[in-house]
Amino acid sequence: MVSVRARLVMGMLRATGQKPFYDDARALHHRLRRHQRPSMARPPRRIRRSCAIERREVRGFPCYTLRPRSGAGDGPHVFHLHGGGYVEQIEKHHWRHGAELVTRLGCTVTLPVYPLTPHHDHTATLPMVQEAYESLTAAEPPHRRVISGDSAGGALALAIAQHLREHGRPQPERLLLYSPWLDVTLADPISVVLDEHDPMLGIDGLREAGRMYAEGADPHDPRISPLYADLEGLGPFSVFIGTRDLLLPDARRFAERAVAAGIDLDYHEYPGMFHNWLMQRIPEGREAMNHIERILRRPPRRP
Repeated sequence: MVSVRARLVMGMLRATGQKPFYDDARALHHRLRRHQRPSMARPPRRIRRSCAIERREVRGFPCYTLRPRSGAGDGPHVFHLHGGGYVEQIEKHHWRHGAELVTRLGCTVTLPVYPLTPHHDHTATLPMVQEAYESLTAAEPPHRRVISGDSAGGALALAIAQHLREHGRPQPERLLLYSPWLDVTLADPISVVLDEHDPMLGIDGLREAGRMYAEGADPHDPRISPLYADLEGLGPFSVFIGTRDLLLPDARRFAERAVAAGIDLDYHEYPGMFHNWLMQRIPEGREAMNHIERILRRPPRRP
């Protein structure tokens, strides 16, 4: 049963223009400036009041690290990559999510404000997030690091994991993937069917965002579309996806491939939920956040 509050949020997403932004490529270009406002790239005042914040730059782009005001906690260092189709700036719910993890766990959370399309593409974004992860989490051993990402950020998290493997570096303790965007081409025909039921995303606008992000490269390159990656040596993964999300078919396929590769997979499909619902203030979001807290409170693997 979908909660009343979740139904209200889905109605709001359709009414306030989030769905139309991704429904049409022309609308996406027309509204880009609104979704890339520079003011969005700074922590809101409420977050500044609740967390100690450190700002550093990587390749000219800001990265913010949130910590408990009471001092260093004993939780992991969570490196979170925000979603938004590579075209949207980090938003209030991302800041709120990071601050909530700090409050719940006493952990450290780093949020990189990475390059966006159309001014940049994957050739700028990938090196920036890879360098940010390695430099800003260097103080913690790998078994105390977690890489998380929602939507496009989930793909960036997997690109970092691939980069670490290719360079002989250890994987983090876990990768948390929230409604991950795993194939920029959105080739699965079931995604087209789900488009009608998804209150947030749209096929045409997302494909245009993916085209700009790939910018002339093969969109099936596993660094761009990690659905096609060799998963051996990656992980472990936790995946959260809703059944109203048009990204659902690729999440299921990814889960099947991860299991076949013998990877430790923690897969959760939430009936009736929409894209990245777990960052919304709804009962289903609380439920998912409680599960994420339990994951992050597990004793780390022995190095």
